[in-house]
Amino acid sequence: MKLEINIPDERIVELVEQAIVENILNNRHENMEAKYGVRSGMDKAVKEYIYTNKDKIIERVVERASIEIVKKGLPKLIENIGRE
Repeated sequence: MKLEINIPDERIVELVEQAIVENILNNRHENMEAKYGVRSGMDKAVKEYIYTNKDKIIERVVERASIEIVKKGLPKLIENIGRE
């Protein structure tokens, strides 16, 4: 005896999503703790990245700030000089 069942992929995705949501709602407290752990780990990773690459980051920030000053500040400076 052979039994074949055809279930569309969309229906499978829907059922999996429902199961995940039910699991999340049933284990809310555990998920809150996990969320805190992920957030804490992410904070540590970002801090470590910033401290190890601080010179590159500072250079990029200064470069972008310089570009913005030229784009926005220079026209205003020229305009103010023209008024005087």
